[in-house]
Amino acid sequence: MKTTPGRTTSIARRIGWSLHWKKLWRILFQSLVLFAVAVAAWCFATAQAAGVSLTAGAEWYIQPADRAFADLHAFAHSVIRQLQGEDVLTGIVVFQVGKTTADMSVFLFWLSFCLVCLTGARLLLWTLGCFRATARIRRYLKPIDDIAQVTESISSHGFDESKFHSLEEAIDHLNGASPDEQLHIGDDDLSGLETAVNNLIARMHAGYRQQVRFVDDASHELRTPIAVIQGYADMLDRWGKTDEKVLNESIRAIQTETEHMKTLVEQLLFLARGDAGRQELKMTDMDLAATVREVFEESRMIDGDHRYVLDAAGPVIVRGDAAMLKQAVRILADNARKYSPADTRITLRAYREGDRACAQVQDNGAGVAEKDAPHIFDRFYRADAARSGDAGGSGLGLAIARWIVTRHGGSFTLRSYEGVGSRFTILLPARDGPAAGSPPPG
Repeated sequence: MKTTPGRTTSIARRIGWSLHWKKLWRILFQSLVLFAVAVAAWCFATAQAAGVSLTAGAEWYIQPADRAFADLHAFAHSVIRQLQGEDVLTGIVVFQVGKTTADMSVFLFWLSFCLVCLTGARLLLWTLGCFRATARIRRYLKPIDDIAQVTESISSHGFDESKFHSLEEAIDHLNGASPDEQLHIGDDDLSGLETAVNNLIARMHAGYRQQVRFVDDASHELRTPIAVIQGYADMLDRWGKTDEKVLNESIRAIQTETEHMKTLVEQLLFLARGDAGRQELKMTDMDLAATVREVFEESRMIDGDHRYVLDAAGPVIVRGDAAMLKQAVRILADNARKYSPADTRITLRAYREGDRACAQVQDNGAGVAEKDAPHIFDRFYRADAARSGDAGGSGLGLAIARWIVTRHGGSFTLRSYEGVGSRFTILLPARDGPAAGSPPPG
């Protein structure tokens, strides 16, 4: 590979010297400004001490004495004696404002001495920096230089069009209907592209299988209520016109199945909007305990067959969509009601545990088998006859609840035993603020 160290060094040297010359002038300018500011401050303080205001139009000036620099050798000797502690520079430079005259020789001497030392130190560092600038800038330019070298190396090689023809032929021979079909080129230079295309194909097939399974499940779920409605409509057509008992039975069945189908369609639309990213959340700071209390009151009002218990002192503050989180808690409460025997206890809790806010629903129902627990949140999944359509479920409730909780940055935990009951817990990031309630035992 052809390298270009000379070119990089030349560029780095030009950049380095350009920056350092600018830095040199900045050092000198700052020293002059500091000197002028210090002299102005000394003059202002001296005038103030003499009771004269420099801003009132008073006449003032700074001038050297007549003998100040007449003999440079003597002046240099005086500077040395001043450094040795002797006060020999008095009267060389005077400041006069109005009728007040002040000697500023010693002040100017020590001010100049300090500025020379400070500027000298900065110039020393500047000089050392000049020697290191080129190497440092070369280090900064190294990634660009590497890119240039790689580009030059690539351009120096011949353009082999046969590789791209092979790639085109391999893509043309792909069978999109086969789930195990993969791209095979057999060229090491194109192996990375081959892997990327195969991964893309795998993801496309996985998404396609998921979509097909979802459509099949939805069709199956909709087929049942449609068949029931059609059957009762036929029965009405044959006997319902004259038999009041058949008429009432058919109307009730059609209403029930219609409501079930309406719920199913709404749930399907909810998940479809969520998958497409069109389900918006209205995020606010809210009290999760208050949401659990609302679900508790609603459940107790519409369900008189179970004993509801509330443990949600609150507040438990989270950031979320109040309506969505209420829907998630309501889904858990509805499941507990559907799959629990009558006159059993259903407990709703809200509490904070560390940096997590928790909403929990516990029942004494059928429970979930260990083999079914990993799939309980899958769409249309039903564990067994106890958790089937006989209980009035569509198999989408927990999938919707998981989507809501996941969009809030949370997760679920499930603790369940067959024949004993289940405990679903929603875990969300807690917000700062007062939080009451304690975690349940066990």
